[in-house]
Parts: sequence; C-alpha cells; structure tokens
Amino acid sequence: MSSKVLLTGGRGFFGRRILEALQKHEYDVTTPSRPEFDLMDFKSAQLTIHENNPEIVIHSAAYYGGLGINVHEPANLFFKNTIMVANLLEACGNANVKRFISIGSACAYPQDVDGDMKEDDFWSGPLHSSVEAYGFSKKIQQVGARAYHKQYGIKGQFPQITNLYGENDVFTEYRSHVAAALIKRFADAKENDAEEVVNWGTGKPVREFLYAGDAAEAIIRLMETDYFDTMNIGTGIGTTIKELAELIAKHIGYEGKIVWDTSKPDGVMRKVLDISRMKEVLQWEPPTSLDEGLGKTINWYLSNKEKADLRE
Repeated sequence: MSSKVLLTGGRGFFGRRILEALQKHEYDVTTPSRPEFDLMDFKSAQLTIHENNPEIVIHSAAYYGGLGINVHEPANLFFKNTIMVANLLEACGNANVKRFISIGSACAYPQDVDGDMKEDDFWSGPLHSSVEAYGFSKKIQQVGARAYHKQYGIKGQFPQITNLYGENDVFTEYRSHVAAALIKRFADAKENDAEEVVNWGTGKPVREFLYAGDAAEAIIRLMETDYFDTMNIGTGIGTTIKELAELIAKHIGYEGKIVWDTSKPDGVMRKVLDISRMKEVLQWEPPTSLDEGLGKTINWYLSNKEKADLRE
C-alpha cells in the first residue's frame, strides 16, 4: 500500500508535474486548494491537514516570479512564502505527518560561490541582493523543517531546484521564469513581424535549465530515499542567456535582430548546481536535453498561446 501524500500547489506550474509523477508512481495523493485550503490562514491549513491525515507532505506552493517581481515585491515574496511554510509546518506538527519535502531554489545559495554550487556552500554567505527576499524564504523552509524534526519527529528533505521550464508555465513577463519570458517575447516578435527583440543585460550570465517533468521525477525519487539533507536537483550544465535566447529564436523561427540592453542588470553572473550528490544518491540524471525540452515547451505554448498569455 502506497503512502498517503498531500501536495500543496498542485495546480501550479511545477506542482502539476509533481502530481503527474506521484500518480505515475501510484501514490495516494491529494491536492487541496483555495478557498478551502488557504496556506495564509493557519486554521485553514490545520483543518486540511487534519481532514486528509497525510503521511507525507510535499510543499510546492510558492509566490514567485522573474527579476521584475524580485525588484518590486521583495516584502510580498518574503512574507507570503514565510507565512505559508510556517502555517503548514505547525499544522503538520500536531498531525501524523512523517515526512516533509520542501521545494527549494538555487536562489537560496550565496552570491559568492566559486564554481558550481555545492550543497556544502548553502549556508556559507549572504545571498545576492536581487533575490535575497525570495531566496531567504527558501532557507527558512529548511530551518523550520529541522526545528519540527527536533520537536515532533517529522523528517525533512530539501531539494534545491535550478531554473525550471516546461509546458503550463507562467509566460507573462512579470511572473515568468527566464525561459518562459524569452519564449513569449520571441513568439510575440515573430507574430508581429518585429525587426528586433530587446533583452535585459549583456546575455553573458550563465544559468542552468531543467525540464519540469524531469525535476518532478527527481522529487519522487528523493522522497523514496532516506536522504535527509540538502540535495541539488539540476542538470549541472551551464548555458548563457544569450545561448538560450538564440536557441529559443531558432525553435520559434524568429529571424530578426537580437539586441541586449546593457543598461539593465545581469544579476548573478553564474548560477549552476553541482549535481554529483543527486547522481550518487538517486542513481539518476535528467533525461531531457535543453533542446528537446524547449521544443516541447514551445510547441505547447504556440498551441495554447491565447490561454497561456492570460495566466498570471
């Protein structure tokens, strides 16, 4: 008999992929959502956990976005994400929850890591100012889960996820991940016969991109282990933003000029995860290449563009 799992954020971009992976692995999973399940309200969170009585909770719900939202709403990012995890952990503490998986982010790593980010670097220094509020709310998840392990015996697992992309993402620029934002920008430019596409920064920053379906599979594989420490989930492959833009333009068939507005910030110049621990513990690597994954994502977006552009 499979364990009973409660998944938060199961209707979101990444949450729905985790749900698919759980169902594929034949878990008994429930994905309650608002208004009945409101993580900003402790009584609502407590009642939902009590009624569903899960053995495992996967916390995927988050308030997030691209560089714009990090610049304009740092307080909202910090407050909403911190309150959600605090309410959820407190609700789990008085229930029969055995395991708590908090979905982390590479944004929680310090800004001055030399080379690829290793799990041992996680607490080694301050975060980059551009993502400090969101990133630290992810660190709080780990602190909270460890505290509830000490007091209530809940075992915590801490996957740190690199930049995701895939079908059903948020493509509106304010809330989107970088890959989704570029896909929309180039698709709009092709549709409108624009002569050029202007992107922020120099295009030189190096990032890592992971297909969301692969990331979801990694979460389930981690859940099925007894590994209870930070684990990077990624590809370990660095790609410049310029290379990403050119690859997306190629898939979309955009042949105009790509312009870089160097008056805009680049953010951290390199953010790539060391995935040696993931490969060792999970005996697995993400099977989807960036080229293949972008092809799937762009085909989905172009087939669902009108609906996708309305999602916020």
